[in-house]
Amino acid sequence: MVMKYIILADSSVGFETPRQLSVINGEPLIQRTIRLLKENGINDIIITSHDKRFDNLGAKRYEPINNYYEPNFDDYTLNKGYWLNAFPIELINEPICFLYGDVYYSENAIKTIVESKTDSVLFLCSYENKSKLYIKEHDEPLAFKVVDYELFKKHIKIVKEMKDKGLCCREPINWELYRSINGQDINVHEMTGNYIAINDESCDIDTIDDIKSLKRKLGGIEMIKVEALQEFTLARFNEIENIERVRRSEEGKIFTGDKFECEKELCDYLLGANPLGKAVVKVIEVIPAKVEIKEEPKIEKKIETTIKEVKPKSNKKKKSSKK
Repeated sequence: MVMKYIILADSSVGFETPRQLSVINGEPLIQRTIRLLKENGINDIIITSHDKRFDNLGAKRYEPINNYYEPNFDDYTLNKGYWLNAFPIELINEPICFLYGDVYYSENAIKTIVESKTDSVLFLCSYENKSKLYIKEHDEPLAFKVVDYELFKKHIKIVKEMKDKGLCCREPINWELYRSINGQDINVHEMTGNYIAINDESCDIDTIDDIKSLKRKLGGIEMIKVEALQEFTLARFNEIENIERVRRSEEGKIFTGDKFECEKELCDYLLGANPLGKAVVKVIEVIPAKVEIKEEPKIEKKIETTIKEVKPKSNKKKKSSKK
């Protein structure tokens, strides 16, 4: 079956550079995904984004007509638009596999996604992941493989209407869409069928800390321990680790004599590759990367992928009969 592969990449909240371009082992995240797809025989690849930084990555960039979504992190009911707008409705008119630009996919994950088959809609995710390589404490969506695209569009509409009616306990995302398609309560996290669990290091990137954790799990990174030569404010304070204070201070403030660990790029910056051209630290120790033993990737669950239309359960209680 001919299938188009679409990588969703039009959101990068919390990052100056799009998180989809975060470099892992010398390769931007989304470019790794494109490379792995091509190595598995997939060449019809589209990136959905309005950001021109996604040009020239080996896939065509497409600007969705209407994928507006503005989150409110204090109160999701004030969100403007819908997260589900990430799926460009105007493109859903043929078999499509949706992937996420901010996900680190293992080679095993991409191979499984490409080779998996469905005659309707198949969800691929991590589920009850016990892998030592996995950096999250919760399940993560990895892909939607859509053959019955009319069914897919129908349930996007249903979930949006449920949000409008206040029937969702949070902003509905891909998990809610999966539950709706399977006739489940969209507010209850339960995997009932029509999915494949890929339980290895594959996961999405939400924060800078996720990038650090993933790098270490994938083979470690060299850290450098330094000592501050003077007092200064460090805007990249969240990139340092194991700080030893000479006295208490608010986050961001470094005092003479403070010791901490950082990666080489930040160390070089503090050693003089900064606008002042001045070293504000000295190197104490180079700490070799700790390489963790990798596990063999495995697929823990493989479920029948034929979807049957399920009518929503009635919330009406049965009347009790007195004897």
